[in-house]
Amino acid sequence: MFIGNFKFLELLLISSTASILASPLLYPKSSSEQVIYVSANDATDNYIVALEVSHSNGMLSSPVRTRTGGKGEVDLVAISQDSVTVSGDLLFVVNPGSNTLSMFTINPADPLHPILVGTPASTLGNRPVSVAYSPQLEMACVANGGLISGVACFSVDRHRGLKAAGPLRLIPQTEVTDPTAPPPGPLVLASDIVFNPSSSAVFVAVRSNGGQPGLLYAWPIIHGEVSLTPVTSPVPTLSLLFSFRFIDSDSKLLATNPHQNSPGLALLDVSRDLKVAQETSITLPEQVASCWVALAPQFDTAFIIDAGSSNISAVNPKTGALKDTFHSNAAGGEDSLVHGNWLYYLTVANFTVPQILVFDIQNVNEGKLPQVQSFDLSAALGANRYWQGLSFYPSA
Repeated sequence: MFIGNFKFLELLLISSTASILASPLLYPKSSSEQVIYVSANDATDNYIVALEVSHSNGMLSSPVRTRTGGKGEVDLVAISQDSVTVSGDLLFVVNPGSNTLSMFTINPADPLHPILVGTPASTLGNRPVSVAYSPQLEMACVANGGLISGVACFSVDRHRGLKAAGPLRLIPQTEVTDPTAPPPGPLVLASDIVFNPSSSAVFVAVRSNGGQPGLLYAWPIIHGEVSLTPVTSPVPTLSLLFSFRFIDSDSKLLATNPHQNSPGLALLDVSRDLKVAQETSITLPEQVASCWVALAPQFDTAFIIDAGSSNISAVNPKTGALKDTFHSNAAGGEDSLVHGNWLYYLTVANFTVPQILVFDIQNVNEGKLPQVQSFDLSAALGANRYWQGLSFYPSA
């Protein structure tokens, strides 16, 4: 009898140990690897690419593909910010060609191989272009920018994946568009979605179709649920309101406007009732399509990347003062991010060979922005001109 019980306990211990090792959430000790993720936006079989980042010089290497389970949309290139988002050990990628959102977990010991959780979730609308995640709420929200425009939100379960949290919160269309085709960029309606720092609201940048003021939509979050009724604020000088970032608190925003002959950038104030008002209009010299915002708070700098020129504008994000204008060796940028001492810049593939440029920003306040690498995506991964989104692991 004793031997039988001992054997049973031994089998139970072996079974429990195997179960623990098989769990995708109980990871081994971190390898301290750093990774950048970029979406291939492939219309046939979308995939996310992970690139290893050197701790010593910020340079990229060792690309690895992982399928998202969805499809990209080749007509939706360079039309949104935050199409790829990392938060903690979670990675989110929009699939605009299949109207879905993919969620991955990231193993700290092997971040080059993110693990797809469940199946991609329907975004309830058309052409999802941007995704935000709140770790406080354990909620992801997606902005759909096509003919069925609006915000879809999901509760996040690391074991089961994404579950819809309420219906699509609609963004009204402002002009009749051919129903057989997606609206062409830059006229896709919504372009960026961001939770405010307190996770008390989720904001979406909405562009006008015809010279009217751009709009910021803000959906309050009440008792952990996203309201169905937004607070809507016009931004008069930003007709093509594109991307934005909160600066230090819920009350200050930096927003871009990729419209030639416009100021290009503005500082916005956000009141307690989520109304937005313009504080400062910022003129960027020779701006053509100032689209992307990448913050470097350790250097009191925001980098504004122009999709229509080689310009990289450095501004003070708190005052809006222009510090300097630099130039890349590309004809335009498609997305950007800052991590540590490095600025990463995805080039517009329609203008040049698709690359990720790496800049050393340590001496940006002394007027220096040396480029240290041009990582050729085509040479490493084959022909593809539809890359979009950049996000960094581990996230800030």
